[in-house]
Amino acid sequence: MKFISMACQLLAVAIAASAAPTDANFKAVLTDPLAWLYADSKTEAVERMDEIDVPSNGVIDINVLINGLTPDDQLTISASYSEGEWYRMRAVPVKRNTGMRGFLEKNPGDNPHVARRAPFEVFDVLEPLPVTRVALHPDGAALGTAATIPSPAETEALRFRLDRAAEGSMRRFPIRIRVAQGGITRELPLTVNIHAVALPPVGKDSFKYTNWMDFGSMADSHGLKKWSDEHWAMIEKYVRLAARGRQNVGLVRDVFEKDAAGNVVLNKERFTRVLDIYNRAGLWYLEGSHLASFTSGWGSSAFKTSFTTNITTTVPGALALSKMARAYMEEINARGLKDRWYQHVADEPGGKNVAEYRITSGIVRRYMPGIRTVDAVEEPSFAGALDVWCPKVDAFQRHREQYDNFRTNFGDRVWCYTCCIPGGKWMNRTMDGELLRPALIPWVAVMWDIDGFLHWGYNRWQRNQGQDPFKEPYPKKWGGSNDGHSLPPGDTHIVYPGTDGPWPSVRLEATRAGMEDADLIAALRRRDKDKADALVKRIARGFDDYDPSCKLYREVRRDILLALETPHN
Repeated sequence: MKFISMACQLLAVAIAASAAPTDANFKAVLTDPLAWLYADSKTEAVERMDEIDVPSNGVIDINVLINGLTPDDQLTISASYSEGEWYRMRAVPVKRNTGMRGFLEKNPGDNPHVARRAPFEVFDVLEPLPVTRVALHPDGAALGTAATIPSPAETEALRFRLDRAAEGSMRRFPIRIRVAQGGITRELPLTVNIHAVALPPVGKDSFKYTNWMDFGSMADSHGLKKWSDEHWAMIEKYVRLAARGRQNVGLVRDVFEKDAAGNVVLNKERFTRVLDIYNRAGLWYLEGSHLASFTSGWGSSAFKTSFTTNITTTVPGALALSKMARAYMEEINARGLKDRWYQHVADEPGGKNVAEYRITSGIVRRYMPGIRTVDAVEEPSFAGALDVWCPKVDAFQRHREQYDNFRTNFGDRVWCYTCCIPGGKWMNRTMDGELLRPALIPWVAVMWDIDGFLHWGYNRWQRNQGQDPFKEPYPKKWGGSNDGHSLPPGDTHIVYPGTDGPWPSVRLEATRAGMEDADLIAALRRRDKDKADALVKRIARGFDDYDPSCKLYREVRRDILLALETPHN
């Protein structure tokens, strides 16, 4: 009865709106979901969008920007499609910009390559709205997806998202977005072009993509007891949102612990539950958590075995390391995970760690035979000590010949990553760079035969520093480089702790779009490498050489889809 009552109310609004005058104060436009919207954005100044091209099972999304609303007067939004989701965007304040190297600027204005100079408020949070299926016409012949905002602000930014619902639909169809308040309506048409091209499902055959999750933060941020059933249910929500963003690699973490005797042991029950959640969500590849870490702060010369103070190159350290590696390997063999597993040794070793890392990695590889090791390593002197290099995007681009040599002569593979570095014009996922940057990272990666992308910050806001991701896009204090001026805006997280689970960010969705494109470009490269690379280069020639035009992005993406539709001889 509640559903029927709500539907009748919304239908009444729609009918009344259709006969309303057209000289209302509020203005509404459709905008590209890969262009930032800000709290002070104006409808007449944004890049509008009225057409979108998608693969047959791709995501359809569009932003709606509305100015001039009457606060506290209910706003109704609807789309002429019976499935779909509505999100209300929430603005996050950005008070400082990313620096030229990374981290934060020491002095305002140091980085001329930001999309906007701080301070500003940017719509990055996507808050899900309850939706109702409603009749769009009195005869009930057509159904739509509607939502309401009881007390809107003067400016509202919203997103409509249709996830894979276009599969099997007509090649070209319209979606009508309607915005109504106070008896006034605005109708905004969107044309959707469905191409006879299918994306691989998230999993074994999709582009490798990982964000490192913090299970403890999931418990703390939602007031849950760690490892309770409620906590496990929350972990699954976060993982499923990651998979919806096309993440297919999961970090296996928090599965080692100390027993009563002080020995480091594998918690098999926890290991099983983590694995089951990843399997259900479609995360095919697995990353074993780092088995070693620096002994005394980032960049120290020695490593200690995780959960101990034993230096890995000593007999006690080597023994502890071998026990952890063997515990992992026992489960990998028992569960048939060998082809799915990547193992981390130690994170971000540098030039002074070469000898220590070689010994540490050698122990891990001895007790995990046939398992690929992967780490954030850039120094060429590590050659032969790991299987998958994972340099930052700027390091890879500067030393492409070096990594090509490792691939050709050592049989290595390469992933790439971003973190608090790089800054300047380099592609990253910060809140003050163009939103196209995270979308284009996979384009360049595929063109240069990079196999995967890694980012450390899925939900890694620093609660111990009082960081509220809705109010502080970076920790208030950070002990890293750049004189401790903290991480750049958005580096710590790409989701938000919502009321009953994680909320996506605009940057998560932008990265998802790029990951879809990566699979399309890879498919075209298998057919015609030169043509695929030529199309990519129309918009991106490197990680710091790209055109930030959403219009050009849409044109090139359409051409990629058309090329894949063309029969191949």
